[in-house]
Amino acid sequence: MLDLDDFKTVCPDDLTAALGFQIYKDLRSEDQDADFKPIYDEDLKVFYLIKNDKAYVPVLHTKNINFGVLNALEEKLKELKIFLAIVDNTVNILYYQISEGLSDKPVNKNSI
Repeated sequence: MLDLDDFKTVCPDDLTAALGFQIYKDLRSEDQDADFKPIYDEDLKVFYLIKNDKAYVPVLHTKNINFGVLNALEEKLKELKIFLAIVDNTVNILYYQISEGLSDKPVNKNSI
């Protein structure tokens, strides 16, 4: 079982550690036997939590999402399903599965 200090030793700042720990507690409540591993990727400057074949990237609801980092992480972790875990100020967490080719720009249906 992980605790907040496990996240503080991996994460670059206390906010990221707190968000990661909140996601861990939420996911652990659903599956207590799952194996969790907090990871900070120095190259991409992104934290994520691995649970079995899934990676969860925490984001505070007031922060912008860096789609370039998500695309790079998707490329790096091809064997894992990646979820964006958006945490709001009421500690609700919305999980969105990232699909291949995620883009921050809408696709123009008229372009070829």
